[in-house]
Amino acid sequence: MNQKLNINESFICRIWEGGSNYFSNLSTTDNEPVEILDAGKRNYDGGPDYKNAKVRIGTKTLVGDIEIHRDFSGWAEHNHPKDRKYVSVILQVVLWDSKERTLPKLRIKRDIPTVILSEFLNQSIRNIWREIIDSPSEKFRLPCYGKSSVMSDEEMREWFTKLSAERLNMKTRRIKERLTELGKESTGSGKPDIFIRKSALWEQVFYEFTLEALGFSKNKESMLKLAENLPLTKIKSVLNKLKEEQSIIIPSLLFGSSGMLFDVRIKDDYVNTLKGLWENIKSDFNILQQNKSEWHFFRLRPQNFPTVRLAYASQFIGKLLNEKLFRDIILEFKNPGFKVKDCSRNLFELLSPVKDEYWSYHYNFGKAGKSRSSLIGKERINDIIVNVIIPVVYLYSVVFEKRTVQKNVTDFYNCFKFNPSNSVLDVIENQLLRGHRIKINTPAFEQAAIQLYNFYCIRERCSKCRIGEQGVKNNGYGYKIIFY
Repeated sequence: MNQKLNINESFICRIWEGGSNYFSNLSTTDNEPVEILDAGKRNYDGGPDYKNAKVRIGTKTLVGDIEIHRDFSGWAEHNHPKDRKYVSVILQVVLWDSKERTLPKLRIKRDIPTVILSEFLNQSIRNIWREIIDSPSEKFRLPCYGKSSVMSDEEMREWFTKLSAERLNMKTRRIKERLTELGKESTGSGKPDIFIRKSALWEQVFYEFTLEALGFSKNKESMLKLAENLPLTKIKSVLNKLKEEQSIIIPSLLFGSSGMLFDVRIKDDYVNTLKGLWENIKSDFNILQQNKSEWHFFRLRPQNFPTVRLAYASQFIGKLLNEKLFRDIILEFKNPGFKVKDCSRNLFELLSPVKDEYWSYHYNFGKAGKSRSSLIGKERINDIIVNVIIPVVYLYSVVFEKRTVQKNVTDFYNCFKFNPSNSVLDVIENQLLRGHRIKINTPAFEQAAIQLYNFYCIRERCSKCRIGEQGVKNNGYGYKIIFY
């Protein structure tokens, strides 16, 4: 079964209301044809998602309610079988199939037919998503869509500057919490603050959050778990006791503890070496091993496969342990002649990978690409700089009271020019910033847009937002915001 995308029910509702624009020739899981005579009226109170729908299933015409879920598990997880509000449901619509189909049940004995919507789409999910972003419907848009012109460019910049600081502080708090946790683990005491000044803890945190960033949205949790299960101290102990080259020990540790070497039947020299070394390491050093199924490959470009990311992580770890990578990054911001452009160039040089004899030509074990590729691209290095280096260095400057470092990293945050691109930025640019002379082309404004969307827009905290309090003041809105 295909790996499910992280799409919520509001998005599925948008597809359902789009009707023939997005799907056709529906049929139930029992292969009965389904004709939608009336999609129903969206219900924002308790109960089914759509009321008073009318559908023809096979030869029967049914009038009643329709319930939307991501997959078959939703019916039981939401406690619908025991809820009398759902006795009028005539059709369940799920976006994805499930390994085990748990058919919907009611308090009264009646079968509820189900449609798996993804099997009948006439365009890709990504194209649908793009269409919704570019032309949001009246029901699925940000409440202040078309109303942000009430704010001047100066007011908008001030609000984005505040949001960028808010997000940076949020990220630094998370890093400090992890530092504190590691301090407690290393001392066994309840007073870890003294110990968070230890360089080894900073390197470990930098390592953990960098691996998380490498995982992007689909594999970030697995990457972070791997870094926690395989700390730098453990890697150092293995390197100190084995005679093999570091260039093979580190990838053996990463691929082995990730679980990716389990049941690999590819026979080439590289894989055989990794597997043989891992078999010796795992028993001698008591290393936790993840389940191979925790890693996601579906709907990822080959260059974004977790195998390629771990190959880069191997080089990154080598730089951390042997080339003092963390120290060199801090020194970039200590430079009295600091310039943003020079710093960005030097950070890219520090983070750029070197050619790997195997992974420069493969994207999975035994699967070669058509041409040589880099283990990590410019966009992902930018992600590490923005999401890891800036908050880590900023926190470092606060903890160690390094005013020059704090000024320089703040300047970098506000002035480093790049071209970020993701779905959230598209929403903010198309729905809020259109008509304003403001560009999302710095880490600060990129993070501000994400903060605005994640913590104000989709949480409907309009009264707490400077745009919302002016744009939708006294206007109200009777719809939910779609989660892209």
